Amino acid sequence: MSENLNHHKSWTSLKKRRDFCKYMVGGAIASTGIGYLFPQRSQSQENLENFCSSYPLNSRCENYLPGVSATDENEQLIQVNKLLASATLGDRIPVRGLTRPKVTYLVINEGPEIAQYAISSICTHFGCTVNWDAESNKFNCPCHGSQYDSQGQVVRGPAKRSLALLPVVVKQNQVRLVNRKLEREPR
Repeated sequence: MSENLNHHKSWTSLKKRRDFCKYMVGGAIASTGIGYLFPQRSQSQENLENFCSSYPLNSRCENYLPGVSATDENEQLIQVNKLLASATLGDRIPVRGLTRPKVTYLVINEGPEIAQYAISSICTHFGCTVNWDAESNKFNCPCHGSQYDSQGQVVRGPAKRSLALLPVVVKQNQVRLVNRKLEREPR
């Protein structure tokens, strides 16, 4: 009888060890899989992104390009020297790169040079995509007739808020769009 009891104890102990190993291996595989599915950005990279978006001329940001590359309607990267060779003061140039808004408008200032902000194409009334009308010097919403001036401020409703402005970083002959709110409103 005692032999049966010892055999039962060793069998139970072995089963517990097997179960423990199964749970450990399963947990390791699951956590590795979750790590691949939902990668975490490193804290230092995220902080550098925020810092360089705000202060692109800081020495720590010399070779860092924040945001995403701006492309033209044909998905070609925009080169600053080529863009400015054909741009004139007051131009609003549609570019892509961000997922929302899909189109933003670069502002060409005197020089010519690219402004440090772009104007969002998302109408603040109902979320339609506004279009730039160079002849009337306005952004027009095709859905409900809202109009915005050349700086994206409401001229005619039903929209009540101005178009959003997004930071633009011009560096290393590239235009980079940063998908966050501007810290200082230039309007």
